[in-house]
Amino acid sequence: MNQLPSRFGDIRSTNRSEAGPRSDDFEAAQSELFESVNLDVTSHLVDLDEPRVRLHIFEAVSRDDGVPLLFVHGGGAFGAFLAPLMAQLDDHHLIGFDRPGYGLSGDFRYTEANLRRTAVDVLEGVLDRMGIQQVDLVGHSMGGYATVQFALARPDRVRRLILIGACAGFPGATPPVVLRLMTVPVLRRVLQRMGKPGEAGVLDVAEVFGEREAIQAYPALIQAMVAETRDPKSSETMLSEFAAFFSVFGWHRSIPLHDDELAGIQQPTLAIWGENDPIGSPEDFRPGVDVIPDASVETILAAHAPFLSYPELCAEYIQAFRGEKRAVRG
Repeated sequence: MNQLPSRFGDIRSTNRSEAGPRSDDFEAAQSELFESVNLDVTSHLVDLDEPRVRLHIFEAVSRDDGVPLLFVHGGGAFGAFLAPLMAQLDDHHLIGFDRPGYGLSGDFRYTEANLRRTAVDVLEGVLDRMGIQQVDLVGHSMGGYATVQFALARPDRVRRLILIGACAGFPGATPPVVLRLMTVPVLRRVLQRMGKPGEAGVLDVAEVFGEREAIQAYPALIQAMVAETRDPKSSETMLSEFAAFFSVFGWHRSIPLHDDELAGIQQPTLAIWGENDPIGSPEDFRPGVDVIPDASVETILAAHAPFLSYPELCAEYIQAFRGEKRAVRG
């Protein structure tokens, strides 16, 4: 894989001794994933002041004359989960990162009290460390929730907002029952004992989100997810984030996005949602989207991660939304 010049220094020679064998496994699987979708990236480790955590950031810079695209992954995932979509936009400046506690980023625990603040601080820290003033944000699932928080708190730093896959906390969204059960310790232990190891377990989780068939087109992504699930740090982070967002009864009271917040989104907003998203259908979400002053919706015959089934189409929607012509890759 070709490595682009790094403004922070390459992590590949410095991180392994700190991370341990499980992170080495994930780093290797992540590299295979990037290579499998023909995305050349440079990786960096940066230390944030607030929250105090080491963050793994990666970027691809084929063209650096426009507003970059910053991708924010969902819960229980990692930045490279969005690589199939990013690869379709590889003539742009693309930035992804592992949110605190996931992938190659440092350990972190989410709570209901720190969730919104963390979303803003982390995204601002990424932009500050990279010396970037403004981006177009692309958020998936719980990452969509983070992008909404940042767009509201720092409107000058977000030009456009793109939500792909049902956004956590959005009106009409409902967390899956099996994830809600994971917030109850005794039920979580039962589910964990019943869970399958390796690829079979990853496919079972994908099925919860309606993506079992789609994800099988990306063997390298499955292997990266297997490596991620073997890391206790990431597993504990995921459980803490689920518990921060919802209980067995649904979203915590502080989580849902209300109409007055949605009406305060100043940026042009694009929602790309799967017609069969188990978190909520486009019809469930449309009343909330209608509250956003400048919003549009594109629906795809897919589930929670439409960029797995239709990465090219999702990229075309994003290009058009950004006012750019789409050059379809051969």
